[in-house]
Amino acid sequence: MVVINLMIGKILQIVLKQVSRLKLPKIDGKINIRGIKEPIDIIRDIWGVPHIFARNDYDLFFTQGFVQAQDRFWQMEINRRTARGGLSEIFGKIALDTDRTARIFGFNRLGRNDYSQASSEVKTIFKAFADGVNAFLNNPNSKLPVEFTLLRYKPNVWKPEDSATIGRLMLWQLSHAWYGEVIKAKIIEAVGEEQASELDIIYPSENPCTLPKGIEFNIFENGVLKPFSGPYLSRGQGSNSWVISKNRALDENIYLCNDMHLVLMMPGIWYETHLESPETHTAGVTLAGVPMILVGHNNNIAWGSTLAFTDAEDLFIEKLNENSTQYEYKGKWEDLEIIQEQIIVKGEKNPHNEAVLITSHGPIISDVIGYTQQRVAVNSMALRPSKAFKGYYLLNKAQNWDDFVKAMQCIDATQLNMTFADSQGNIGYWVTGRVPIRSKGNGTIPVLGWTGEYEWVDEVPFNEMPHAFNPQEGYIISCNHQIIPDDFHYFLGAVWMNGYRAKRFKELIEEKTKLSPEDCQKIQMDVKCLPALELISHLKEIEAEFQSHPDITMALRLLLEWDGFMSTESVAATIYEILRYFLIRDILMRSLDHDLVDSFMGKGFHPILYHSNEFFGHDIVILLRLLTNPSSKWITNAGGTKDLLSRNLIKTIDWLKTNVSKSPDKWQWGKLHRVTFSHAMALQKPLDQVFNRGDVSLGGNTDTLCQAASHSDGQFRVNAWAPSHRQIINLNDFSKSLMIAPPGQSGHLGSPHYDDMIKPWCSGIYHPMLWTRSEIENQSEGILHLKPSQ
Repeated sequence: MVVINLMIGKILQIVLKQVSRLKLPKIDGKINIRGIKEPIDIIRDIWGVPHIFARNDYDLFFTQGFVQAQDRFWQMEINRRTARGGLSEIFGKIALDTDRTARIFGFNRLGRNDYSQASSEVKTIFKAFADGVNAFLNNPNSKLPVEFTLLRYKPNVWKPEDSATIGRLMLWQLSHAWYGEVIKAKIIEAVGEEQASELDIIYPSENPCTLPKGIEFNIFENGVLKPFSGPYLSRGQGSNSWVISKNRALDENIYLCNDMHLVLMMPGIWYETHLESPETHTAGVTLAGVPMILVGHNNNIAWGSTLAFTDAEDLFIEKLNENSTQYEYKGKWEDLEIIQEQIIVKGEKNPHNEAVLITSHGPIISDVIGYTQQRVAVNSMALRPSKAFKGYYLLNKAQNWDDFVKAMQCIDATQLNMTFADSQGNIGYWVTGRVPIRSKGNGTIPVLGWTGEYEWVDEVPFNEMPHAFNPQEGYIISCNHQIIPDDFHYFLGAVWMNGYRAKRFKELIEEKTKLSPEDCQKIQMDVKCLPALELISHLKEIEAEFQSHPDITMALRLLLEWDGFMSTESVAATIYEILRYFLIRDILMRSLDHDLVDSFMGKGFHPILYHSNEFFGHDIVILLRLLTNPSSKWITNAGGTKDLLSRNLIKTIDWLKTNVSKSPDKWQWGKLHRVTFSHAMALQKPLDQVFNRGDVSLGGNTDTLCQAASHSDGQFRVNAWAPSHRQIINLNDFSKSLMIAPPGQSGHLGSPHYDDMIKPWCSGIYHPMLWTRSEIENQSEGILHLKPSQ
């Protein structure tokens, strides 16, 4: 049966690829089009990146919508259906849980509200973008991607609210803080508070924090940095991200580097675009279905982003009456807000009816997150009205630090580390997103909602959020690690990524007085794993016990001699990663069930909407802490440190012999640690063979700068997240900036740009971010002229 499916898949790939070629968009010549005011030029470079030259902003963003629809309309359609809870209409019952979750969290409601409350400038851009998408859909010469042919349906018109809804889903997906509360509560239920506390996330004290001073603000006076009050100049003037001042750069240029670590998919999350009009000139990446540039640069500044992991979400246990129409609050019964959502399901006669229950804290989410013991509502800054799109509008237009700060004030929903650099030689950083001040507690476990004692009573003032401008060190690192010292005057959260990537970055930058652009590329591709070396140090105590066991002796020798680099060729990297996996599960599964262990190791409650949680990456830190505490109940239950290590080292070798090869020299990390860019159509076999791409090896793991994370499913594939793009922006010469965003620019199966970025991305190769029209024309593969049509 497997052979038959492979044969069918190969045949389908050939046929559908040929059909897709007939549907490729026009990229050369002329199109007369309704809706634009003046002629527009679209130059696609040899990497498939569109460079749009318009004479006014309306036409610019109209064309951005048109071009995105040309290259990515299938992905745009999937994005908006995912966000508004409409996948079941085309995929059937298999997508119902996803739709129910989206309706309960209310991304569609939030998106509509955001658009209705948006500034006139943002509304105009979203309207122009939608007009451009619809111009593509209505053009008689446009052809929809082959996916629409397979599913036999025609999409509806694009509305401005659709873009806002997609943006709201992304804002929520980038907010982390509430699901860890569920996991911690379940662990306490299983083993009690005392034993559960041994598994608390505690940031390693030896690892760095982004801003040791909390807030630092300096300006240059006569070439010397001097403290200034900030945050404005008032002078007219994760993921990994870092900025390097000219004092730390070998060529005395300013560099802003960013690689956002997200799920790899087909097509990729990011779509590269270059936009130019008399009012706007910017380049970088955006989401399919969303206008403007979300990460990149304009004529004067560059910006990057990583997840900040500040805590702006809490779970409240609610007490409902018998018929679920009211909830108790401070001794009184309050009416629930009840929203009836109808979900059309392909193949079903009647729609699914979902009653969304909302308290003053937020929607009740118990049913969709697998925590049905109690009725739980989520209170989240990411589920409140937001001005984030105004913030990105201001970023696209920003000329200096003052403008950047004004934009940061508007990005109030997602908790991000935003890095900044400008062409005048300044570098900076700001943590975005509103953070609550709680009347009681710190939001680490679900709290009682009906008493009123755990309410959010205020927000951390914007000016007191962590930020820096021209810090004395001459660089700013942001690797999702701890942002501020423990004694910072506001509680911003307690769950950061473990800091080993930041520690490795500091090692690399302190090895050299100054960095070159090539050094920046090497940093983004660095695969040295520092916690691996800490774990290996514990193996020395069992080395003598295996003198007569050649396989174990060989494995120990490889580990003890290893330099910690998780390269694709490394055998020691494979042994380490599998040993780490078995050790953690051996310790935990004596007291916790399989699903809870998976959750503790980072698995989210939903594979599409929320595939990982804030515990991800902390198992190694907790393991190292337990190994140094022989009296730990978890360790004693596992038979003690020595037995635990010995038993799992033997298990690791047996697993490798059974599942990889009997020959240890064939245990290279790259044979297990592989990447597949999965397409939504891959749910239906054998279409995975048609649309998926990749199955390429990649070095690194969760704790390396080239972060390539695996879920807790024991497959050791890169199926959690990895660098979804890389950029190195030269503020002194934008034409020397670099970018890569796999798998490719086009969503069309038959396009040469469907997967042409995969191999360069794996190898650490970039393409130039072309900036001037002359260099773009020299590297063009097509010039399309849009002409106004009456």
